Amino acid sequence: MRVCLGGTFDVLHAGHEALLEKAFELGDEEVIIGITSDRMARRTRKRVNPLAVRRRNLLALLRRRGWRRYRMSVLEGIAGPAAYEENLDAIVVSAERVSGAHEINEERVRRGRKRMQVFVLPMVLAEDCLPVAARRIRAGEIDRQGRMRRPLRVRVGTNNPVKVAATKAAFVRVFPRVTVRGVDVGSPAPAQPREHETAAGAIARARAAIGAANYGVGIEAGLFWDEGAKDYLDVQYCAIVDKRDLLSVGHGPGFRHPPAVLTAVGEGKTVGEAMARIAHVKDIGRREGAIGWLTNGAMDRTQLTEAAVLMALVPRIRRDLYFA
Repeated sequence: MRVCLGGTFDVLHAGHEALLEKAFELGDEEVIIGITSDRMARRTRKRVNPLAVRRRNLLALLRRRGWRRYRMSVLEGIAGPAAYEENLDAIVVSAERVSGAHEINEERVRRGRKRMQVFVLPMVLAEDCLPVAARRIRAGEIDRQGRMRRPLRVRVGTNNPVKVAATKAAFVRVFPRVTVRGVDVGSPAPAQPREHETAAGAIARARAAIGAANYGVGIEAGLFWDEGAKDYLDVQYCAIVDKRDLLSVGHGPGFRHPPAVLTAVGEGKTVGEAMARIAHVKDIGRREGAIGWLTNGAMDRTQLTEAAVLMALVPRIRRDLYFA
């Protein structure tokens, strides 16, 4: 198969390597690599390395990876050889360049050439779930692999110290450098959430909290009817949003409350109020929580909440499998 791809290849990064890797995986006959001229590159970029530097760096990468069977051409327009060469079978593009691939195929049809198959690769995302890009590398935000050069900023939609501590404990298990701060966003959920209100409240808190941070986190606990158990389970939900408003949700383990707690909830009390009265612990939700008292400390609320945050972080850990 003969395959083509193109780009500026300014500051080489993980996104470029992913595109090239796919092209060489498919192109067992030849890979045609288009690299934009200086004039074309400067149409959309204020700052860009000269063509000679970009070409030299790209050739070094190709040698380092052992990629052969390629031909390089300089692009003065969007298409270059891809628009007219015969026997081209496929083009490899990132998700943000799909329209360009279709334009090239239309030009091929006008020239009497066959359409190429379009292979679309998802954007390679940095630790903040924003795309890895040369401008971000130049600005010192990320490195070439998408790792943050500054601590990841996380804002939690609450001032509850237990929830803030649980969020920090979960994030530092995943990311090397993190700052976590709680912010008061009001109470978007009912005083005692049930069923769908729980996740909705967590999502609302996350979106209200993010501000200028990289991630906003919302956490809500609610009562869920379990048909198998024929009882209500208390479940913590966590929602995480990023600057693109991509949402990930997870929840922790569920447990049963004593019947007296559910009776009090039926009378209009919250779980926290009912448990504080039973356990004789004021503000129990800001301390060990109901789970801490009920398990005699075998698990406290921080650990319970941390599990929910970790479950919501799963798509952030394996970004390539969840987000395009």
